[in-house]
Amino acid sequence: METPDHDYPAKSARLRCAIAGIGGLCAAIGVLVMIGWLLNLPVLIHVRPTMAPMKFNTALCFVLAGAALCIRVSGRTAVAVPVLGAVVAIIGGLTLSEYLFDADLKIDQLLFRSHLTTGTSHFGRMSPVSSFCFVLSGGALVLLGTGIHRWWKGLFVGSLASITSSISLVSLLGYALGLPGTYGWGQLSRIAMHTAGTFTLLGTGLFLIAWHLARRRVERTPRWLPIPLALLVFTASLVLYFALENKQDQEIGQTVKAGAESVQSQISVRMESRIRGLVRMTRRWEFAGEGAQPAWEADAADYLRDSSGAEALEWVDSAHRVRWIVPKDSAESDRNVDGNEAREAAVQQAERDRQPVVSPVLKLARGELGFVICVPVIVDGQSHGMLLATFKAQSSLDRYLPDAVAAGEAIQISEGDQTLYARDALGQPTREEWVVREKIELPGATWTLRMWPTPALAMRLASPLPAIVLCAGALAAILLVAICYFAQRSSRQAAETLRANAALQAALDQVKTLEGLLPICCGCKRVRDDSGYWNQIDTYIRRHTRASISHGYCPECAAKEFEKFGLAIPERIQEEVKARNFE
Repeated sequence: METPDHDYPAKSARLRCAIAGIGGLCAAIGVLVMIGWLLNLPVLIHVRPTMAPMKFNTALCFVLAGAALCIRVSGRTAVAVPVLGAVVAIIGGLTLSEYLFDADLKIDQLLFRSHLTTGTSHFGRMSPVSSFCFVLSGGALVLLGTGIHRWWKGLFVGSLASITSSISLVSLLGYALGLPGTYGWGQLSRIAMHTAGTFTLLGTGLFLIAWHLARRRVERTPRWLPIPLALLVFTASLVLYFALENKQDQEIGQTVKAGAESVQSQISVRMESRIRGLVRMTRRWEFAGEGAQPAWEADAADYLRDSSGAEALEWVDSAHRVRWIVPKDSAESDRNVDGNEAREAAVQQAERDRQPVVSPVLKLARGELGFVICVPVIVDGQSHGMLLATFKAQSSLDRYLPDAVAAGEAIQISEGDQTLYARDALGQPTREEWVVREKIELPGATWTLRMWPTPALAMRLASPLPAIVLCAGALAAILLVAICYFAQRSSRQAAETLRANAALQAALDQVKTLEGLLPICCGCKRVRDDSGYWNQIDTYIRRHTRASISHGYCPECAAKEFEKFGLAIPERIQEEVKARNFE
């Protein structure tokens, strides 16, 4: 059952046509996209193949919201308007909750199974930007069907419409300027370009309805207009702020990632070079047989001299006993392989695989962290033990990573929970988004590389533009509120002045005055008017002025009348006749 809508203006035919046109266009876009999904027509689903498509649920919500606008402007409030708005808000809210709680409510592909994944994190699921805008616009449609005062209804609906339009307009701007953060939140599904354009239309239609709900006949604009305008500007600046921050984080992350790749490559190349040197020594044993200890020691000394960071080189026999070691005074000389689980595990793996192996992180004799490269020695197919090259982690990697490599970036290399190398990594990262993690794969070991910009580098790379945009948006919103408020007040004062002047002019127009030469008869004292007729003077005055005429006798005429009838003249009249206070 429909009831008359007393809130909606009855005499704004052109505006009602405009709102109906907007609603019809929103619904038509939704229908076309739904047809595109059903008939597999990509040209109707997304603007370009590289852009995100409008999801089926999104198109359905646009059809419902557009139909609600058309019903609204019919001049009567139908139950269908808040019902359709509630359905739109529920679909948007459920989708948004799926993102917030990482859940799957089985509504994304309930009506249609999507097959496009461009710019999409979940099959068939609308973007969080779209779901948030549907919550706002659906809520505005529900408010239109409530019985709250039209002024407050206009304020709430106008505010929700302004936020929706602001988000969609900034999304379109982001497509134009290449700011993905405006139309996508993180790695989640992105809002399609034509989806953002349709949201702009929907927000505009809702705002026009709110405008006429609250506008008074004597005022050109509703008094709450500064609030939606401020929300429009501030929401746009806030979205731009996060988009610019996101782009800046990506640029800093790319800088750090480039440094991480350089560090990863540098370590891999240097470690491979150390391993190749040890393999060459074992090849000499393989072709020439086990040499004398002095020759081996000379060969080992050359390796230590050429290999940056090597602390000691050992020959361990097949019984895992240290036989030869260079330098002889090395602190590692009193250690058998069996005395350290990490060394023993690396030796056993090298024996089993007959391949070079890098041991897990271990604690050296002097308490420092290091690692051992184990290379098996094979002569005539028989194991003759292996070569063990011991390296201090910090000093070795310092030589591998000069200051020119990843300058200004904090470097932390760890294996499991143990940090074996750190450079400029005393403090925690300023932003977790700037941290880059890479794996350094070595034979028998995997190191984790963690890098982030130091405060000095972050300050140099970070731009003040996002903060400037946010502050400028907040300031612009405040100034816009002030300007709009004073403009409205000035307009109201001018209107009141015009009304007062009109009232005064109407009053003045009613005042009649006698001006110029007035013809009067010397005998009968009649007055001639502009038409040539002679009127009694009292009649003339009554017609041409606002004065009222009362009749009586002057003292002289009164005395004559008393004498005429033989009556005694009162003393008061006699005194006035003697005083001659009349002409």
